[in-house]
Amino acid sequence: MNRSFYALLVSQTAANLGFALYTMAVVLHLYNETGSTALSAAVTLVSVISRMISNILLPSISDRSQPINLLKFSQISQIVLIAGLMMLLSQQMTDFMLMAIFFVLALISFFNGIFSPIKISMVKAVIPKKQRVKANSLLSSVDQTFLFAGWTFGGILLAFLGKQFTLIITIILLFISLLSLFLIKISQSPAVNSNFRMLSSLMAGWKLLFQDKGLRVLIIMDLIEAWAGTIWIGAVTLTYVEDALGKGESWWGYINGGYYLGTIAGGILIYRLSYLLQGRLIIFMLIGSSAFGILTLGYGFISNPFLALLFVILMGPSYQLRDLAQTTMYQNSADETMLTKILAAKSVLNELIFVVSILGIGVLTDLIGVRFIYILSGILLIISSIFGFIQLKLQGKGNALEAGS
Repeated sequence: MNRSFYALLVSQTAANLGFALYTMAVVLHLYNETGSTALSAAVTLVSVISRMISNILLPSISDRSQPINLLKFSQISQIVLIAGLMMLLSQQMTDFMLMAIFFVLALISFFNGIFSPIKISMVKAVIPKKQRVKANSLLSSVDQTFLFAGWTFGGILLAFLGKQFTLIITIILLFISLLSLFLIKISQSPAVNSNFRMLSSLMAGWKLLFQDKGLRVLIIMDLIEAWAGTIWIGAVTLTYVEDALGKGESWWGYINGGYYLGTIAGGILIYRLSYLLQGRLIIFMLIGSSAFGILTLGYGFISNPFLALLFVILMGPSYQLRDLAQTTMYQNSADETMLTKILAAKSVLNELIFVVSILGIGVLTDLIGVRFIYILSGILLIISSIFGFIQLKLQGKGNALEAGS
């Protein structure tokens, strides 16, 4: 690993930790001021929709600027916007003030949405092919560790320091993220497209995503798994803990914490054993995907809370194995410029599925029961892994993604 990679690691970790703290501060403020759960939950919906719009426009933006400059502009914009948000939150809550807060939230999420696709592309630019699995696993495990700490201790931080000081900490973290970006050196930066055509730029990633046989299989699997992943939103997991396990809010926290701990452990394990994945990305992705599906299916039948916690912890490494192998395959699919467009298109589809699913999952849970939601999701995940095995392994559609560049 080189200095540029570690600078990117610090930048991502600081930005994501800051975003977690800022989200908790805003949700708590809106709930305390309005008493409305719906308005508080709307923060997540506005965030997802804004990030989706950001990823729709990212291909055209990335053609007109260097990736590192886009990341710097993104962080500077978020610092300014969060400073403005602090001023809004100190004012008396009115309908106009509420609309202004949500407008600023949308802008913050818009700029935050730029980070992830470009970050994955930059890993390809600064890390040799043989070290990409190791690099991706280190990024993921460190990020998950700090997110776990952020979501676990963020409430304590808010209780002791208040929302204003918590937002100041967020701004400091974004400054750290911004300063780290100045330490990243890329030997060959992608050229800025002088013959810019917005429509062709917007469509380039989508075309390759569906024309390339291997990428098409990956995105179909991704969309199935994105729908199934909606079962892990707070409302569904809380219902499962209360109805299926017969426990209260404390066990809700244990289940959430157990999953985070599992993903952290999975990232560390894959980092240590990354050499085993080289040249075997497809098979390890399918092992992770099928294991995650089997564990989810089994989770739907469990009534013992300790066994449920064990299953959730084991899901973490399974998910990480699938996700890290898949991320590396995407990185192998194209150069940095095109990769940003592909990942932006992928993010749009995933977030669209998430928005649609999150609107329907509550109704479906009420209709068929929370156990059947997990059982159905487990079956879908297993079908996804079988589909991937047939297409990528038996029919050889993933060979190019395995080899890469």
